[in-house]
Amino acid sequence: MISVQNRDLGFDPAEYDSNPIEKAFRDSFANGLEMVLDRGADTLEAIAAGLNEEAVPGPGGAAWTPALLESELDRLGR
Repeated sequence: MISVQNRDLGFDPAEYDSNPIEKAFRDSFANGLEMVLDRGADTLEAIAAGLNEEAVPGPGGAAWTPALLESELDRLGR
């Protein structure tokens, strides 16, 4: 197994892979993004609205806003 150091990733890779709540959130978010993007959404506003239409919960069950979407994409992209 390759050892990966946490190089300013902003999270603990072991927790990222093993936390079932985080994994369920990421999976739901990814599926929702795929559906919304397949329908042609191409702005943060359109993507956030599409996620809400698909009933994809945001962090802590919050409704998606463009700012929240931007924040989550930044967090997950680290």
